[in-house]
Amino acid sequence: MKRFFRTILVLIVVALFSVVGYYFYDRFRERGIEERMAEIVHDEDRRVLSDKIKGYLNDPSLEVRARAALAVGRIGGEKAAKLLFAMLSDESIDLAATASFALGLTGQAKYTGPLLDVAFDLPSSAAARVVASAGRLADSTTPQVPERLAEFLDHPSPDVRQAACYAIHNADAKSQAPQLIAHLSKESDELVRAAGLFALARMEVKQATDLFVDNLADPDPFVRAVCVRGLGHCESSKVHHLLQMSLNDANHNVVAQAIAELSRKKDKKALAQLAKRVETEQDEKLLVALFKGLQEQDNSQAVDATWDLLERQQPANVVAAAAIYLAAVRKDKAVNLLDSLAAEHDPFLRASSAEGYALVGHKNVIPRLAGLFSDDDPMVRAAAFDGLVRVDKSNQDYYLKKALADPDRVIQELAVDHIQSEKLIAYLPQLTGMMSTATVVDVDLRRSLVQTARTFLEHSPEDPDVALILINALMDPEYIVRREAAIIYKDLLGEDRFRVVPPAPTRIKVRDIQGGFEKYQPNPYAIITTNKGEVEMELFFDVAPLTVLNFIELAEDGFYEGLVFHRVAPNFVVQGGDPRGDGCGGPPYMIRCEYSSEPYLRGTVGVATSGKDTGGSQFFITVSPQPHLKARYTVFGQVTAGMEVVDQIVRGDVIQKIIIEEG
Repeated sequence: MKRFFRTILVLIVVALFSVVGYYFYDRFRERGIEERMAEIVHDEDRRVLSDKIKGYLNDPSLEVRARAALAVGRIGGEKAAKLLFAMLSDESIDLAATASFALGLTGQAKYTGPLLDVAFDLPSSAAARVVASAGRLADSTTPQVPERLAEFLDHPSPDVRQAACYAIHNADAKSQAPQLIAHLSKESDELVRAAGLFALARMEVKQATDLFVDNLADPDPFVRAVCVRGLGHCESSKVHHLLQMSLNDANHNVVAQAIAELSRKKDKKALAQLAKRVETEQDEKLLVALFKGLQEQDNSQAVDATWDLLERQQPANVVAAAAIYLAAVRKDKAVNLLDSLAAEHDPFLRASSAEGYALVGHKNVIPRLAGLFSDDDPMVRAAAFDGLVRVDKSNQDYYLKKALADPDRVIQELAVDHIQSEKLIAYLPQLTGMMSTATVVDVDLRRSLVQTARTFLEHSPEDPDVALILINALMDPEYIVRREAAIIYKDLLGEDRFRVVPPAPTRIKVRDIQGGFEKYQPNPYAIITTNKGEVEMELFFDVAPLTVLNFIELAEDGFYEGLVFHRVAPNFVVQGGDPRGDGCGGPPYMIRCEYSSEPYLRGTVGVATSGKDTGGSQFFITVSPQPHLKARYTVFGQVTAGMEVVDQIVRGDVIQKIIIEEG
């Protein structure tokens, strides 16, 4: 017996020495660049500003230091900002530029002044990042920043001047519009001029009318579309004439923008211009945009042309948009058309009929909407619920109870959102019960419950049910729910609960990330085969490794095969990758955002989200430059061939397969 215990003791001692020995071996052994990079990305995925990441800020490898700096910015917070600000004086210009960008992600507005203090002393590549970050960080606590940003419009480097234009927009510095207008009147660099016009148009600066007019014939369709957007907020007979001319632009993105701007105008000329266009327009996406614009105008002048159009065979997208328009302006006279859509096999058309019934708004549509509220397809039930709570408010309790009991979480979310918007406090106990069953309730529904608690906390701060929702949210198994609850505690109650929010779980192991760094040099490619043709895109593993690994895993598992492009917004994006097909679906997990300094150009591929760190499988491709998306959505690719195919995609087109190829 003694020998047995001695043997056990020896084995325990050997095991202990083995564990300790491996610990010291693993801690002090030399790691290759790929492994060091992988460790940084892994800790960034956990959203932990670990000692390991901070240690890699001093790594001998510039590549590793830059990766660590970017991770620090993405993790964010006051400690992160302090570390990054110290790196602005690094002897490596590239590293200083990376640290400058990363600092802009931290959310620490108090660094805007110190950033601009050092900008003029930095080389132009780093100075441009500093100015951009200052614009991104600026808020109501930094009233001096707009004027200081305008000073960089006279910087000798066009890169810095361009960054200043975008920074003025990001800071919503309308007070600096006169300085920006004056500068653009003499600016010779095309990229700076485009950035300045973009800023003025997005800030709706009417004083820039002459600038928009002067640049409306620019050879770049992006500039022309920006000028059309700017003119949409100006009023004069000349402006109306120019917007009408833009309807005939050779570029469809410019035409789409002209339709959008005319849609906001209610005068006789604008009404006539859009109505007449229905008679001649052939493009499916532009026709859909036209009907949405006519509906926004409450424009009845195109009714006859629309009925004539529907007598000819039309795509489902056009039929749906036309029917909804007719329902909005003709009310009961469109019911027969909506009835025909309600009987269609396509759930998109049935959902469109529900939307149309709601616009008719009379009591005779209530039984029709009630029938659609029992449809087999959740997209149809969702549209019917939205219509019923608007048209039949006296019975909203019945519809809410039915929606909350629906097996589809999107219907439940709509009910919770309605309870929030109407501040129906009587439902709080039921919402509290839903929040307490986190393992049963979908994570997106739990997020809706948390946001509802925010609303009720603002109006009924003493309600115990609100407190219970937030307490349960802090203990939620999903990181994003815990974080959103902690934000509410900080914003509304002044309490720091972030210390009880444990690190986010990771899906991808260090060795798999390391394998990606070793394998994908250069970056891999994806070939997306659609029913309209093939689209080739480079995947930016070097920029967003976690996102690319997730995309590759889904593609190689066949996840995307047969999914549709569910959203197509002219002059903006085409979006797909949702297994539900309604924009509300994805895999059973969420991926972290990997913001970068990569711009959103025409053909850039980004991750669609419903908030920070909520990505999954949905992606979008920009059909025109979208500078305002930079550092707000993860960039993980760029179309290298097949943009003519992207331009042809309409809602409902199918992803047949995706093949991954090494670079």
